[in-house]
Amino acid sequence: MEAQPLGVEGILFTIVRELGIVGVFAASFLGASSIFIPIPYHVLIFWVGANTNYNVYVVVAAAGLGSALGEMVGYGAGYAAKRVFGENRRRKLDAMLKVLLRHRKVWPLLVFIFAFTPLPDDIIFVPLGILRMDFLRVFIPCILGKLAMFYVLVAGGRYLGDVARGVLSGGEVNLLITIASIIIFVIILVAMLKIDWEKILAKYEGYLSRFESFSSQL
Repeated sequence: MEAQPLGVEGILFTIVRELGIVGVFAASFLGASSIFIPIPYHVLIFWVGANTNYNVYVVVAAAGLGSALGEMVGYGAGYAAKRVFGENRRRKLDAMLKVLLRHRKVWPLLVFIFAFTPLPDDIIFVPLGILRMDFLRVFIPCILGKLAMFYVLVAGGRYLGDVARGVLSGGEVNLLITIASIIIFVIILVAMLKIDWEKILAKYEGYLSRFESFSSQL
C-alpha cells in the first residue's frame, strides 16, 4: 500500500493495513454500523482492491459480512427503540407490519437494492427494526446485496489500478448525505406513527376477504 487517505478513511486504512483481511472485516463493520453519519468505507474497499494482492473473493466475503453485520446495528437500534413507544403506537406498528407482510416478496428485493447501492441504508433498516421484521428476512438480502456491491468495487479497483488512489469522498458530500438521511428517516418515522395502520389493515383484509369469496364462486 502507498499513499494513505486522510480523516476517517485514514483510520480505517490503518486498521486494514495492520490487520489485513481481518481489518477489512472490522473497517466494513465499523463503517456500516454508523447510524445516519456516512463513513466512506466503500471507497476504502475499492482502494484495497486496487492496491493489494489479496484474493478478490476473500476481500469481498470479509467486507460483505462485516458491512451486513454493521447494518444490523441500525436494525437492532430500531428493534430496541420500539420499547419506548406507548401501547397505542405499538398496536399501530404491529398493524403496519401485518400490512407490509402482505407484500412479503417486495421487502427482500427492497433491502437488497438498498444494500447493493449507495442509498443510505439506515432509512430502511432502522424502521424495519422498529417494526421488528423477521431478522433473517432482513439479513439475508442485506448480505447478498453487500456481497454483490463489494464484488463490483473490489474487482473494479483491481482492474482500474492507480485511478482508485484518487477516489475519496468529500466532507461536504457526506454532510449532505447525513442531513438527507435524517430528514427522510424522520418523514418515514412520522408516517409510521401517525397513520392509522389498524384501519388500513382492516380495510385491506376486508377487500381481500371479498376477493377470496368472489374467487371461490368462480
